[in-house]
Amino acid sequence: MPSVLGLLEAREKRVREEIAGLREEAERVQAALGAAERALERLVDARATVAEVLAEPCLRQSQSRCGAR
Repeated sequence: MPSVLGLLEAREKRVREEIAGLREEAERVQAALGAAERALERLVDARATVAEVLAEPCLRQSQSRCGAR
């Protein structure tokens, strides 16, 4: 029959291994989250730039022509 201390040590080892795996997974998720946030920021910046570029002809034309799109 295994000793109580041996059983506790085995359980502790399993939990430590689980924690290590979860930390690795958390690092992967954090990296993926960072990449997704950077991609979103690029898209938001691109949309703002396109809106500015499309608005420039409106500034040079009369409002009636610009609003006719």
